[in-house]
Amino acid sequence: KGLLNNLDKYTTYYTKEEYSKFMENMNGSFVGIGAYIKEENGEIVVASTITGSNAEKAGLKSGDVIYAVDLKKTEDLDADQVSSMIRGQEGTETKIYIRRDNIYKLFRIERTLININPVRYEVMNGSIGYIVLEDFTAEATYEVRRALNYFDTKYIDDIVLDLRNNPGGYLDQAINIARLFVPKGPIVNIKDNSGNIVRYDSYLDESKYNLVVLVNENSASASEIVAAAVKDRGAGYIIGTKTFGKGSVQSLVQLPKGDGLKITIAEYFSPFMKKINGVGVSPDLVINNDLYDVQLEKALEYFNR
Repeated sequence: KGLLNNLDKYTTYYTKEEYSKFMENMNGSFVGIGAYIKEENGEIVVASTITGSNAEKAGLKSGDVIYAVDLKKTEDLDADQVSSMIRGQEGTETKIYIRRDNIYKLFRIERTLININPVRYEVMNGSIGYIVLEDFTAEATYEVRRALNYFDTKYIDDIVLDLRNNPGGYLDQAINIARLFVPKGPIVNIKDNSGNIVRYDSYLDESKYNLVVLVNENSASASEIVAAAVKDRGAGYIIGTKTFGKGSVQSLVQLPKGDGLKITIAEYFSPFMKKINGVGVSPDLVINNDLYDVQLEKALEYFNR
């Protein structure tokens, strides 16, 4: 752990138990409380909670700083290590100690089996399809396609894709979802440490959707691939705040005894080779992250121009 964790901030060594739990999360089901966490300024912070989860019901909020789990301090631990501490046997309770606006609180939250459908969708204002994509899990493209198929039956072609608080996930899911909206041409460029660049393209003759993408400071990684592709290629309009700025690609390697590695292997760039790592994607229309509902209102208004 000491060797790998010091290569870069996203390279991690997992024990057998940690790797199993990490893969459960990536594949869309796990036992936990239903909160996404991230590292920010040396602290472990709640990025978002899963809709309907025990974490949401208990009152955990985005921005809460987790300083201890079951009396064990999170100081000097990374987000994956803290995530492993939070997870456990179904039906057991974990104690989450947080700091919010300099006030310290304790949450007792029961662990449950969480099957993640990363997509929620509905028709808004009678003619606009609203899709919330919470994570780029293995089923993300399938679920987005299902939402679009539903809107097609309603003859809806104005779409809001909400990627706010989406921490990322599988690279192939980001590429495939971008291919649903971005016309023929480049989507993302992957550059390895030798300087070799592999370009991934869309094969869509013409997008049939008018698209607005919502992003914020917690939209990271795969979310930024989609947002950057939409912006560079003129496939839609981006509203919100500048994204997180995680422009690196990690490969997962399972080792013979069940432990594993997540190791940085490349950096990705926008279709027009704009840097994303440490920079983020700037929206076409910037609206402060605190004005969450206003961001969505502006997206809906966009189609009435």
